[in-house]
Amino acid sequence: MKRRFSLPAMAAVLPGLMACSPVEGAPSVPLFGSFFPAWIICAVGGVIVAIVLRAVLVALRLDEHLPAPPLVYLCLAISGGIVLWLVWSGAL
Repeated sequence: MKRRFSLPAMAAVLPGLMACSPVEGAPSVPLFGSFFPAWIICAVGGVIVAIVLRAVLVALRLDEHLPAPPLVYLCLAISGGIVLWLVWSGAL
């Protein structure tokens, strides 16, 4: 069976394929003599933000009232990483 892709579907995918073109390359940061992708640094920063926020919530005794703490902290880590990425890239 031969699959055919519609023109609108291909037009929607092409901008995503151009995100890391070989001309510019992926954003990376030199650390300890090795180049790390910037998203890894932002992901680690997001985890650190979630840990700090957890300490604040425990100190305020709000941690025990969370409906699903692992899910809340996962969302906090993801949100922190995205905010760090937006700050880093200059979009925010």
